[in-house]
Amino acid sequence: MHKHSRKLTFRWIAGTLWRPPHVWLLFALMLLAQGGCVAASGSQAERIGVVGARLSVERVDDPGHALTPDEVAALHDGHVVPNMQLPLSAGYLDRTVWLRFHSPGGESSVQPSLWLLARPTYVDSVTLYQRAAGAHGSWQVQASGDLVPGHEKAGVRQPLFELQPHALTLVRIRTTSAMQFDAQLLTQAQLRQTLVEDERQQGLFFGMLFALLASIVGATAIFRTPQLCALAVLCAVGTLHIFNLHGYLSLWVPSGLTRWASDAVGMGAFGLTTALAWQIRLQLTSELQHRAVRKLLSAVASAAALGMASPLLGLYGSVAWTNLVLIGLCDLIAIALCWANLRRNPRSAVNGVLLAAYVVHALSGILPALGLLGWVRMEVDATLIWQTEIFVFMLLATCAVFAEMVVRYRDATEARAVALRHLAQSEQILEQRVKQRTADLLQAQFALAQALDSERVLRQEQHHFFQMISHEFRTPLTVIDSAASEQLRFPTHALENQTERAAQIRRACRRLTSLVDSCLITDRMDASGFHILPSPVSITELLEHAAQLVRWSPRHQLRLSTRAAPESWVCDATLVRIALSNLVDNAVKHAKDGEIVVTAAQNPAGQLEISVADEGHGISPQSIQKIFDQFERGHRADQTRGFGLGLWVARRVARLHGGDILVTSQIGQGTRFTMSIASQLPVG
Repeated sequence: MHKHSRKLTFRWIAGTLWRPPHVWLLFALMLLAQGGCVAASGSQAERIGVVGARLSVERVDDPGHALTPDEVAALHDGHVVPNMQLPLSAGYLDRTVWLRFHSPGGESSVQPSLWLLARPTYVDSVTLYQRAAGAHGSWQVQASGDLVPGHEKAGVRQPLFELQPHALTLVRIRTTSAMQFDAQLLTQAQLRQTLVEDERQQGLFFGMLFALLASIVGATAIFRTPQLCALAVLCAVGTLHIFNLHGYLSLWVPSGLTRWASDAVGMGAFGLTTALAWQIRLQLTSELQHRAVRKLLSAVASAAALGMASPLLGLYGSVAWTNLVLIGLCDLIAIALCWANLRRNPRSAVNGVLLAAYVVHALSGILPALGLLGWVRMEVDATLIWQTEIFVFMLLATCAVFAEMVVRYRDATEARAVALRHLAQSEQILEQRVKQRTADLLQAQFALAQALDSERVLRQEQHHFFQMISHEFRTPLTVIDSAASEQLRFPTHALENQTERAAQIRRACRRLTSLVDSCLITDRMDASGFHILPSPVSITELLEHAAQLVRWSPRHQLRLSTRAAPESWVCDATLVRIALSNLVDNAVKHAKDGEIVVTAAQNPAGQLEISVADEGHGISPQSIQKIFDQFERGHRADQTRGFGLGLWVARRVARLHGGDILVTSQIGQGTRFTMSIASQLPVG
């Protein structure tokens, strides 16, 4: 089945993504990018370093940044790289590079003006030195580059120099970004035509890019989804970065901000990676399925954000390669996520478009990245490749986001229709249920009247039952208690057995006595003239009286603590003893072998808190809600005997003293009952 699913997936991809017109559209975009780059890079003018050019260009490295033009002009073969056949692309170098050549000139006496139009625009400093052939005078100097203020340049964003014919020409290049340099030799007419065509192409490109950005920002303002917000930030950062790469910012900013405009190129490169990682995190991952991937993308975004400070610290040339690694990592993660999503949902056009977008982004970025690292030397301007693939990527990502919104809107519309149908059905069902419930309510009212009559009869029977317990059970209990006490005073030769049996008899007597007291005190508290009789009583004696039941139990151990409690308390001692005995007896009955902890302390509200904790089976939340009801025997009623009065009596006693009883329990770990009572005013 898995193989069959994979075949269906591949068949859909081949039939949907890679069939006309999809495949032709994708290839057309790629060819448009490559064709635009080639058309912009190639012209009727000669380019320095291109195979077949008439100029012989030599390269001189200056690791110490100390060579002078005279020293460079005098260097010979041992320090010179002759006959460069391709444009300079040496990666991120911490050195100065010189290019040396002789400017061309014709045989006629009237020489046309020659201009050297260089690229890229983000090189920090490009200085051209010229001295006429055979002359030994001073050098004529022209400066350009990213760090040169706009008013000192030739009026264009590209490095532009006017050349003297038949003159020794030196080009000094120093930059913290990638060491790249390529140039065209142009006449005055050719220069004008080249600049006009270049600016026309850039104007058209930025017009389309700003239109795309405006549509994304407008959609973000309307819909306000996280995916659209991330895409809008990514498009804005990408647009600004391309704008800086082409040198517009350094040309237009005031002279005092030239350095900031230069650093903005490196900051934009890392900022673009940060925005890309965050956009992938929001668009392609979820909290439940991709926690590890989300953490990885957050780490990538954080690392790229830290890298934005490198140009300001003068470290961009050392860490710029990490940005290329981070971008590649983002592309790989995005492709893997899109592929996984596409395999789960083979017929999702959104996942297919996103996969195509990130594949285009990854493949188009390989060649420029290798060029920046100096591993490949290209005749094509890398900035043109970047701007084309960024536009294509943004366009595809935008289409995917809007397609996803359309799918969600369609699903929401269908869900709304289904909900309306269910609502109509629910209204009919509700009307039927109202009629049924009305009939049930009438029956319940009749049953309630019968139950009230039964309750009156039951109360009478309980009253007679309590009287029976009082008169019939107390006499034999007293006899049993006396016999057990005599047995303890005068044991037989089997001392241990007799003592244990006597302790069990006394504990049973105490439990029966506690039951009788609970029954009687219940009847008393129901009387209209009942009131408590408070007086000072020793807290230690109260706890010792109740804890005696634990001491008589062979299965339990007692831990008693009164260190955090006062010595005495004003309360109805009889009622409190009964309540505490019921709590301790409840723990002894229900707890498994182990320790029973009885503690007393005064809480911040000034009340006395007495807690009884056991290591029993625990009480379920459902049972906790009703264990304090009268005659409620709890979820273990089939295993222990009782009348369901102990906890009910204990809570009534606590509330008569201005407090309450709270219970905390965990299944399998035990239960803790905490009774709080307020101090009363003593009688008399």
